[in-house]
Amino acid sequence: MTEVRTIEPVDAGGTPMPGYTARDVPTFAPLDCFTDITGGLRCSDTPEGLRFCVEAGESTAACLADPRDTEFGLVGATLTFMTDVSPYVPAGLDLADGSRCTLGRNPMAMATGNERFVHVYECTDGPTQGVYVEPLAEIGNPVRYVIDRTSDRWTVQGGDDSGPTRTVEVAVAYELFSR
Repeated sequence: MTEVRTIEPVDAGGTPMPGYTARDVPTFAPLDCFTDITGGLRCSDTPEGLRFCVEAGESTAACLADPRDTEFGLVGATLTFMTDVSPYVPAGLDLADGSRCTLGRNPMAMATGNERFVHVYECTDGPTQGVYVEPLAEIGNPVRYVIDRTSDRWTVQGGDDSGPTRTVEVAVAYELFSR
């Protein structure tokens, strides 16, 4: 069965949750942050590779570089919440083959011969180098369907840098907490 870990670095008041530490990250101006497909926030121009963000107060975001991190950066932010982004996509996946995958900043379409697919997750520490999904025939975001959740053990289409080559089980999915 796939384990789903909810990433919640701060409580509603912006205080770090047990197991997390915070540091202030200076920015020239508040970042523009909006709800994205992870259910968390995507912020413009986040410094230091901080990509996965959640609300940490009225005008503050708590951001992680990797969903597995325990230290987050606090940044000033203008927060915009949208309600039509579900189903959410996990920010990170640990695959049964030992690969650790992180949602790409900008999933990109790729092609090999007549094969078309979208590169969604970048992976390290194992044989899987990427996680892919086929593009939709109609207009829509195929990234939402990258994970097959039809059984207790989720699966993805993993492969090397040339495209998908096999089905791989998801051991752990890291989902961002959203208020």
